[in-house]
Amino acid sequence: MNHGKRLETVQKAMQEKGYDAFFLAMSSDLQYLSGVLRQPHNPTDDDKHGDELYGAFITPQKGPIFLVPRMGASEYVKAQAQDKPWIEDIVVIDDGDELDKVATDILKKVGNPKRIAVNDRLWARSLWRLHQVTGDGEFGNASEIIAPLRAVKDQHELAIMKEAGSRTDQIFGAVLKQIRLGMTAYDIAREVDHQMILHGCTAGPSFHTGVSVEGEGLRQHTTPEGRSVTPVQPGAVISFDFGVIYEGYVSDFGRTVFCQSMSEQYKLLHDLVMESQAQAIAAMKCGQVTAAELNRIARKVIEDGGYGKYFTHRLGHGIGIDVHEPPFLYELDDTVLATGMCFTIEPSIMETAEIRVEDVVQVTENGGLPLSNFSRDYLII
Repeated sequence: MNHGKRLETVQKAMQEKGYDAFFLAMSSDLQYLSGVLRQPHNPTDDDKHGDELYGAFITPQKGPIFLVPRMGASEYVKAQAQDKPWIEDIVVIDDGDELDKVATDILKKVGNPKRIAVNDRLWARSLWRLHQVTGDGEFGNASEIIAPLRAVKDQHELAIMKEAGSRTDQIFGAVLKQIRLGMTAYDIAREVDHQMILHGCTAGPSFHTGVSVEGEGLRQHTTPEGRSVTPVQPGAVISFDFGVIYEGYVSDFGRTVFCQSMSEQYKLLHDLVMESQAQAIAAMKCGQVTAAELNRIARKVIEDGGYGKYFTHRLGHGIGIDVHEPPFLYELDDTVLATGMCFTIEPSIMETAEIRVEDVVQVTENGGLPLSNFSRDYLII
């Protein structure tokens, strides 16, 4: 990926907007511009000394200059930066360093900027620290500049996302072979996560793996901890919603599986959901449809079938480094779809059970190109 070109594009935009510097927290925005992958989050906060300054400054002339806590971050970032000559410097924050001085020193290093743009996932205390140190500094939103760039994927990004989709297909196929009567949704979800590791997606899931076990006269029952204890039994409907992280990019996938049999009613609902997705994918032509219009196209199929009130969520969302990225496929987003954008297309009908499908789909000149391609036929196990 040409991170140097990305940086040049952003640095030009900084000048046009009158910003002296960007400060980006360790985030997907910073990964996009620097190539330094985010570290996985711990289940609870670890509160390293210097966390509020963990990120990088970029100026129209320099960047990125990383600020990293010594504990749990410095060696990781140094290793990630070894083959990236566009990274200007790495400043390590030791446990004994006074953070106001660290902030003052780094601001001096980047020219004492007065207009600074930060990304929209920056901690409040990070912004407060910078505000205190700059005194009369003015702050803006760097994500407003970076997000439109991230929305259109280049060929290298698309190749990684296609591989993520292929591995997701393989993972799902392997999971289906492991499902047995008596297993719970929790058991199946743990098998999904296990198969991710076996298929080389060692960074784990892109979000908490979702599995439900439902059906006619059968509803999920959960423990106080939220673990489903409803067993798979004949007639059960098992729906999946999961994704992987692969080389810093993600997938998001869904299918519905029927245990031993499938009623005519479920066939009807399944056909409506698949037709809704198919019509949306066909309409994903560059410059010819907006995000809101695509949502309407898919929704109309299910509404015309008489089940509109059971399609309770947006059609989908942009996807790339993050599992949910703008643009979003819902009524409030009038973004015109462009070649290289990628979206989840995930219609569903949530009546007696959740009947759903989901694939990541790339926008092209001729319509959508799915990046995951597991069978969309009836899946009866």
